[in-house]
Amino acid sequence: MNVWQPALALLVVAGIALSGCAKEPETEAPVATHSQNTSLSAALDNADGLQTVAEALKQTGLKASFAGPASYTLLAPDDEAFARLGDKGKELTRSDDFSALTTLLEAHIIRGYVTPKSLAEAIAASPDHAVRMRTVGGTVLIFARGDGTITVSSSNGIQGVINGEAITGGRSIAIPIDAVLSRAGERAVPTSSSVAQSLGL
Repeated sequence: MNVWQPALALLVVAGIALSGCAKEPETEAPVATHSQNTSLSAALDNADGLQTVAEALKQTGLKASFAGPASYTLLAPDDEAFARLGDKGKELTRSDDFSALTTLLEAHIIRGYVTPKSLAEAIAASPDHAVRMRTVGGTVLIFARGDGTITVSSSNGIQGVINGEAITGGRSIAIPIDAVLSRAGERAVPTSSSVAQSLGL
């Protein structure tokens, strides 16, 4: 299984121009809202419909990772997506132990700066019209096209779509999606490096 690395985005895009055998789909990717003088976590504080994930970053301490020199992409479930979790969702955000919430968020974070536009271009360049990316939590997400938008699916079968304008802050970016891609308490197969190290915690 090939997992796309954000650092190779320019090479992937260049492949579109060189191939000459496939026309790039005319998909309008949401344009990022730029906020260069604040962290991504702070930028999310003012984002309509993303207040649950904004608070979750604070509760888990993951907001510090988005204030550092490294770049990350957060696939940010909107408030309605968290609400659909029902009582399990309330337990995650109201618990004294936020380990389960941390695990859930890690399944939505990708190393590197990935925009909806770069995703659309990579999907167009891919032989199977899908892009696979590994999260810092160790899960693999699959991005594809569907009904004029970009879908994202996790290995557990949950699928969502990009449903809003991307938000930038510092060196990182958040892309709103309409689903929580990880179930409460769900963990990926352990990898050789810890998530804490990968996030610089």
